Order: sequence, then C-alpha cells, then structure tokens
Amino acid sequence: MLKHCILGFDYSESWDKTLDRLPPILGLAGVERLTLVHAVDATRRVNIEDSEAVAAGHLEKLSGRLSAELGIPTGFEVRRGFAATELHEVARRLKADGLIVLNQSHSAGRALFYGNTTLNLARLTRLPLLIIPADAAAIEPEGLIMLATDGSRPAQVAQRAFEHFITPGRPGLVLWVETDEYDNRAVIDEQVSALVSRHEQLAVRHTKGSAVREIVKTAADEQASLLIIGKRGTTPIQDLMIGSTAEGVARESRQPVLLIPVNSEL
Repeated sequence: MLKHCILGFDYSESWDKTLDRLPPILGLAGVERLTLVHAVDATRRVNIEDSEAVAAGHLEKLSGRLSAELGIPTGFEVRRGFAATELHEVARRLKADGLIVLNQSHSAGRALFYGNTTLNLARLTRLPLLIIPADAAAIEPEGLIMLATDGSRPAQVAQRAFEHFITPGRPGLVLWVETDEYDNRAVIDEQVSALVSRHEQLAVRHTKGSAVREIVKTAADEQASLLIIGKRGTTPIQDLMIGSTAEGVARESRQPVLLIPVNSEL
C-alpha cells in the first residue's frame, strides 16, 4: 500500500474543494504519512504572495489541519523549480511509496492536460501516482476497486497492485476492452482465470470498442472508488509517452485513478 505519499499542492480553488474528500481516499490507499509539497515556479516573476516564505506559512497551517483530521503525521516542503521534477525528487529523497496530484483538466479544458503537472509527473514518475479528479464525487472507503487490463506487462504490474487492495469482502471488477489494435484474448483469459481463483469476489467484464471510453464509462457507472491501470515506460524515450490508453483514462476519468509504472515495486 502507499504508506508514505507526497501530495503536490498548488493553492488552487479546486484543491481547496478537494481537501474535504481526501480522508476516504487516503484511507483506501493505506496512507500512513503525508508530505505536502508546493513548487514555486522559477520561470515566473515572484510576487510576495508567491514567495517561498508565504507558501511555507500556508503549508504549515494546512499540514497541521490535515494531521489533526487524518490522524497521521503530515509534513511539508516548499521547493523552487519545475513542479513535476521537484515532486519526484522529494519522493525519491524521502523514499516515499507514491505521489498524489489533482487533475483539473475537466474544468480547465482538455488541451491544458497535455502541459500540466499531472501529465508531466505521470511521464516522469517511477512511483505509483494517485490522480484525484477535481470534480470527483466523494468515494466510498469500502467501495469497488477496478482494474483495467490488456494482458500486457504494464497491466500485469498493475494487477499486482490491484491485489493489494482486494481484501476479503471488498468488491472488485476486472475490465478487458478488446480493440482492433490489440487482441490478446488467450493471455488475458489465463491471467484473469488465475486472478479469480485467488479472489472469488471479483467480477470480470469483457467489452469491445474504445479502451479509454469503455474504461472511463465503466468506472463511472460502477462508481469505482479506485481505478487502477498500468503505465508503460522503461526508457527515457518511452517515458515521454505514458501510453494513449493510460493517458486518456488519467485525463478523462472522474473516478480516482492509480497509475502504476511498469517498474513499480508495489
């Protein structure tokens, strides 16, 4: 589970509204320690309200509030530089288990997702990345966990993470979307059969069509508390492309998404 997470905080109105929905999400993810990180954009002219000292004051108050509300140790750091790089560096130095960011692409416009911190961090991270949609509804802590799979190596790594969350009595759903570009029926059937033999409470669904559309729609229809999907990328070039399906799901989903890098040890 994601015992120690780095949470990227940017003082946006969306984050303010999302804070009240954090406790069940963090509880579901098994977070036992939280570090808030705000990166001051070094490319912009810094006003007094954007200074590191002011940011540190805000984060100190916020960490105290969250620590009291969540009942877990909560620290903070203020960094200067490219937000995604700084968040990843703090996570590496503190040996964190995962990162948490907010996806505001639904309200800010789809095109902005391609240049924002969430996508950049998804490209860079070697750690599980929990993406919380800014317009997500409150989740049920004991709600359904969903895995999207295509039988590939990244999907198999994501499946291992999925199994961490499938405790006795918790509902789970495995979704395979058959597309014209990728058909791996025999491999997927074997993997899913083995998975169900270990976790009898799992439901399995097989659909055809657009992977992104079907995954996002199913997660919404089922009101999934968490949607887990794998991310490819084992070389610097591949890191620039997290995968069209993973990227599309991370951008479009209104349910929390846990993006699992192919080299993750979770």
